[in-house]
Amino acid sequence: MEEKNLVSQVILVAEAAGKLVLSIEKPRVTSKEGHANYVTEADVSSQRYCIGQLTPLVEGAHFFAEEQEENRLAPGYNWVIDPIDGTTNFMRGYRHSAISIGLVKDGEAVLGVVHNPYTGETFSAVKGEGAFLNHTAIQVEETPIADSLIVFGTSPYYREKADETFRIVKEIFLNCGDVRRSGSAALDLCYVAAGRCDGFFESLLSPWDYAAAAIILAEAGGKIGTAGNRPVTFEKKQPILAGSPRIFDFLQEQMP
Repeated sequence: MEEKNLVSQVILVAEAAGKLVLSIEKPRVTSKEGHANYVTEADVSSQRYCIGQLTPLVEGAHFFAEEQEENRLAPGYNWVIDPIDGTTNFMRGYRHSAISIGLVKDGEAVLGVVHNPYTGETFSAVKGEGAFLNHTAIQVEETPIADSLIVFGTSPYYREKADETFRIVKEIFLNCGDVRRSGSAALDLCYVAAGRCDGFFESLLSPWDYAAAAIILAEAGGKIGTAGNRPVTFEKKQPILAGSPRIFDFLQEQMP
Protein backbone atom coordinates (compact mmCIF):
# COMPACT_ATOMS: atom_id res chain seq x y z
CA MET A 1 0.00 0.00 0.00
CA GLU A 2 1.21 3.50 -0.83
CA GLU A 3 0.76 5.66 2.27
CA LYS A 4 1.18 8.82 0.19
CA ASN A 5 -2.11 8.01 -1.54
CA LEU A 6 -3.82 7.91 1.86
CA VAL A 7 -2.76 11.21 3.33
CA SER A 8 -5.30 13.42 1.54
CA GLN A 9 -8.12 11.17 2.79
CA VAL A 10 -6.78 11.24 6.35
CA ILE A 11 -6.59 15.04 6.21
CA LEU A 12 -10.28 15.15 5.28
CA VAL A 13 -11.12 12.87 8.22
CA ALA A 14 -9.15 15.02 10.68
CA GLU A 15 -10.67 18.24 9.42
CA ALA A 16 -14.21 16.85 9.59
CA ALA A 17 -13.54 15.58 13.12
CA GLY A 18 -12.38 19.09 14.02
CA LYS A 19 -15.66 20.56 12.81
CA LEU A 20 -17.53 17.96 14.83
CA VAL A 21 -15.59 18.84 17.98
CA LEU A 22 -16.26 22.57 17.62
CA SER A 23 -19.96 21.94 17.05
CA ILE A 24 -20.28 20.52 20.59
CA GLU A 25 -20.25 23.77 22.56
CA LYS A 26 -20.98 22.50 26.09
CA PRO A 27 -19.91 18.85 26.15
CA ARG A 28 -20.52 16.52 29.08
CA VAL A 29 -17.31 15.92 31.04
CA THR A 30 -16.17 12.91 33.07
CA SER A 31 -12.91 12.19 34.89
CA LYS A 32 -10.38 9.46 34.12
CA GLU A 33 -7.54 8.00 36.16
CA GLY A 34 -4.91 10.58 37.12
CA HIS A 35 -4.98 14.17 38.33
CA ALA A 36 -7.07 16.57 36.18
CA ASN A 37 -7.48 13.91 33.48
CA TYR A 38 -10.77 14.47 31.67
CA VAL A 39 -12.73 13.04 28.79
CA THR A 40 -15.57 14.91 27.16
CA GLU A 41 -18.51 14.00 24.98
CA ALA A 42 -16.58 15.64 22.14
CA ASP A 43 -13.55 13.35 22.62
CA VAL A 44 -15.77 10.29 22.38
CA SER A 45 -17.68 11.59 19.35
CA SER A 46 -14.48 12.57 17.54
CA GLN A 47 -12.88 9.19 18.17
CA ARG A 48 -15.98 7.30 17.03
CA TYR A 49 -16.09 9.40 13.86
CA CYS A 50 -12.38 8.92 13.10
CA ILE A 51 -12.52 5.15 13.59
CA GLY A 52 -15.57 4.88 11.39
CA GLN A 53 -13.97 6.88 8.57
CA LEU A 54 -10.51 5.31 8.80
CA THR A 55 -11.61 1.66 9.01
CA PRO A 56 -12.20 1.20 5.26
CA LEU A 57 -9.00 3.01 4.26
CA VAL A 58 -6.55 0.29 5.35
CA GLU A 59 -7.93 -3.23 5.37
CA GLY A 60 -7.24 -5.08 8.61
CA ALA A 61 -5.64 -2.13 10.40
CA HIS A 62 -5.90 -2.06 14.19
CA PHE A 63 -6.78 0.97 16.32
CA PHE A 64 -4.75 2.36 19.22
CA ALA A 65 -6.82 5.27 20.52
CA GLU A 66 -6.97 7.34 23.70
CA GLU A 67 -10.61 6.74 24.60
CA GLN A 68 -10.39 2.99 24.03
CA GLU A 69 -9.65 0.30 26.59
CA GLU A 70 -6.93 -2.36 26.29
CA ASN A 71 -4.80 -0.61 23.70
CA ARG A 72 -2.03 -2.67 22.17
CA LEU A 73 0.14 -2.26 19.11
CA ALA A 74 -0.59 -5.14 16.74
CA PRO A 75 1.57 -6.43 13.86
CA GLY A 76 1.00 -4.64 10.58
CA TYR A 77 -0.87 -1.34 10.40
CA ASN A 78 -2.19 0.55 13.44
CA TRP A 79 -4.08 3.83 13.47
CA VAL A 80 -2.95 5.77 16.56
CA ILE A 81 -5.54 8.42 17.39
CA ASP A 82 -5.93 11.27 19.84
CA PRO A 83 -9.46 12.55 19.19
CA ILE A 84 -8.70 15.81 21.03
CA ASP A 85 -5.12 16.50 22.05
CA GLY A 86 -5.48 19.29 24.58
CA THR A 87 -8.82 18.33 26.13
CA THR A 88 -8.43 20.73 29.06
CA ASN A 89 -7.73 23.57 26.62
CA PHE A 90 -10.87 22.59 24.71
CA MET A 91 -12.98 22.49 27.88
CA ARG A 92 -11.82 25.94 28.94
CA GLY A 93 -12.10 27.61 25.54
CA TYR A 94 -8.33 28.09 25.37
CA ARG A 95 -8.52 27.42 21.60
CA HIS A 96 -5.34 25.37 21.29
CA SER A 97 -6.21 21.72 20.67
CA ALA A 98 -5.82 19.25 17.82
CA ILE A 99 -7.08 16.10 16.16
CA SER A 100 -4.08 13.76 15.83
CA ILE A 101 -4.07 10.72 13.53
CA GLY A 102 -0.95 8.63 13.03
CA LEU A 103 -0.41 5.44 11.05
CA VAL A 104 2.18 3.01 12.39
CA LYS A 105 3.36 0.00 10.37
CA ASP A 106 5.18 -2.78 12.23
CA GLY A 107 6.22 -0.33 14.94
CA GLU A 108 7.33 2.50 12.63
CA ALA A 109 5.42 5.74 12.03
CA VAL A 110 4.67 6.09 8.31
CA LEU A 111 1.97 8.78 8.15
CA GLY A 112 0.79 11.60 10.38
CA VAL A 113 -1.89 14.28 10.32
CA VAL A 114 -2.43 16.89 13.05
CA HIS A 115 -5.28 19.37 12.59
CA ASN A 116 -5.98 22.47 14.68
CA PRO A 117 -9.67 23.25 14.13
CA TYR A 118 -9.37 26.71 15.68
CA THR A 119 -6.79 27.96 13.17
CA GLY A 120 -7.62 25.72 10.22
CA GLU A 121 -4.00 24.56 10.14
CA THR A 122 -3.26 20.98 9.13
CA PHE A 123 0.22 19.49 9.51
CA SER A 124 0.91 16.30 7.58
CA ALA A 125 3.67 13.95 6.50
CA VAL A 126 4.28 10.57 4.88
CA LYS A 127 7.57 8.76 5.39
CA GLY A 128 10.06 9.82 2.72
CA GLU A 129 7.79 12.52 1.26
CA GLY A 130 8.52 15.57 3.44
CA ALA A 131 6.38 17.50 5.93
CA PHE A 132 3.69 20.06 5.13
CA LEU A 133 1.49 22.72 6.68
CA ASN A 134 -1.65 23.17 4.58
CA HIS A 135 0.26 21.71 1.61
CA THR A 136 3.26 24.05 1.99
CA ALA A 137 6.56 22.34 2.83
CA ILE A 138 7.96 23.00 6.32
CA GLN A 139 11.40 22.57 7.86
CA VAL A 140 12.88 22.88 11.34
CA GLU A 141 14.99 25.96 12.12
CA GLU A 142 18.62 25.67 13.21
CA THR A 143 18.43 28.36 15.88
CA PRO A 144 21.40 28.80 18.25
CA ILE A 145 20.72 27.41 21.71
CA ALA A 146 21.00 30.82 23.36
CA ASP A 147 18.23 32.18 21.11
CA SER A 148 16.05 29.08 21.01
CA LEU A 149 12.41 28.81 22.09
CA ILE A 150 11.68 25.55 23.91
CA VAL A 151 8.20 24.17 24.57
CA PHE A 152 7.48 21.58 27.22
CA GLY A 153 4.75 19.58 28.90
CA THR A 154 4.26 19.07 32.61
CA SER A 155 2.80 15.51 32.53
CA PRO A 156 -0.08 16.85 34.64
CA TYR A 157 -1.63 13.44 35.25
CA TYR A 158 1.58 12.27 36.96
CA ARG A 159 2.32 14.77 39.72
CA GLU A 160 5.27 12.70 40.91
CA LYS A 161 7.11 13.99 37.81
CA ALA A 162 6.84 17.64 38.93
CA ASP A 163 10.21 18.03 40.70
CA GLU A 164 12.13 16.43 37.84
CA THR A 165 10.22 18.38 35.18
CA PHE A 166 10.70 21.80 36.71
CA ARG A 167 14.35 21.16 37.54
CA ILE A 168 14.91 20.43 33.85
CA VAL A 169 12.84 23.46 32.79
CA LYS A 170 14.97 25.72 34.97
CA GLU A 171 18.20 24.43 33.43
CA ILE A 172 16.80 24.81 29.93
CA PHE A 173 15.48 28.31 30.65
CA LEU A 174 18.89 29.47 31.90
CA ASN A 175 20.51 28.38 28.64
CA CYS A 176 17.91 29.15 25.96
CA GLY A 177 15.98 32.21 24.79
CA ASP A 178 12.69 31.36 26.53
CA VAL A 179 10.25 28.54 27.29
CA ARG A 180 6.55 27.94 26.62
CA ARG A 181 3.82 25.58 27.91
CA SER A 182 0.82 25.13 25.58
CA GLY A 183 -1.14 22.06 26.70
CA SER A 184 -0.99 20.15 23.39
CA ALA A 185 2.04 17.96 22.76
CA ALA A 186 0.92 17.20 19.20
CA LEU A 187 0.84 20.89 18.29
CA ASP A 188 4.08 21.57 20.18
CA LEU A 189 5.89 18.97 18.09
CA CYS A 190 4.35 20.31 14.87
CA TYR A 191 5.40 23.83 15.81
CA VAL A 192 8.96 22.58 16.15
CA ALA A 193 8.62 20.99 12.71
CA ALA A 194 7.42 24.31 11.27
CA GLY A 195 10.24 26.32 12.87
CA ARG A 196 7.95 28.26 15.21
CA CYS A 197 9.92 26.90 18.15
CA ASP A 198 13.05 24.81 18.42
CA GLY A 199 12.65 21.98 20.90
CA PHE A 200 10.21 20.06 23.06
CA PHE A 201 10.27 17.74 26.04
CA GLU A 202 7.83 16.03 28.39
CA SER A 203 8.62 13.51 31.10
CA LEU A 204 5.82 11.08 30.19
CA LEU A 205 3.59 10.95 27.13
CA SER A 206 1.24 8.35 25.66
CA PRO A 207 1.70 7.19 22.05
CA TRP A 208 -1.42 8.97 20.80
CA ASP A 209 0.12 12.26 21.97
CA TYR A 210 3.08 12.01 19.61
CA ALA A 211 2.57 9.27 16.98
CA ALA A 212 1.34 11.57 14.21
CA ALA A 213 3.61 14.48 15.07
CA ALA A 214 6.69 12.24 15.29
CA ILE A 215 6.69 11.51 11.55
CA ILE A 216 5.86 15.14 10.75
CA LEU A 217 8.85 16.33 12.79
CA ALA A 218 11.20 13.72 11.34
CA GLU A 219 10.18 14.57 7.78
CA ALA A 220 10.80 18.27 8.57
CA GLY A 221 14.42 17.48 9.44
CA GLY A 222 14.02 17.24 13.20
CA LYS A 223 14.98 14.55 15.67
CA ILE A 224 12.75 12.81 18.20
CA GLY A 225 13.68 10.26 20.84
CA THR A 226 13.59 9.45 24.53
CA ALA A 227 15.95 10.13 27.42
CA GLY A 228 19.21 8.29 26.85
CA ASN A 229 18.77 8.84 23.09
CA ARG A 230 16.74 5.67 22.72
CA PRO A 231 14.41 5.44 19.72
CA VAL A 232 10.75 6.30 20.08
CA THR A 233 8.27 3.43 20.22
CA PHE A 234 4.50 3.59 19.90
CA GLU A 235 3.27 0.98 22.35
CA LYS A 236 3.73 2.53 25.81
CA LYS A 237 4.12 5.80 27.71
CA GLN A 238 7.62 7.26 27.66
CA PRO A 239 9.57 10.52 27.99
CA ILE A 240 9.80 12.40 24.70
CA LEU A 241 12.48 14.83 23.51
CA ALA A 242 12.44 16.52 20.13
CA GLY A 243 13.95 19.39 18.22
CA SER A 244 16.29 20.49 15.51
CA PRO A 245 19.44 18.32 15.61
CA ARG A 246 21.36 20.91 17.67
CA ILE A 247 18.55 21.49 20.16
CA PHE A 248 17.78 17.78 20.44
CA ASP A 249 21.36 17.12 21.55
CA PHE A 250 21.15 20.02 24.02
CA LEU A 251 17.94 18.62 25.51
CA GLN A 252 19.50 15.18 25.85
CA GLU A 253 22.24 16.71 27.97
CA GLN A 254 19.65 18.08 30.42
CA MET A 255 17.94 14.75 31.05
CA PRO A 256 18.67 12.67 34.19
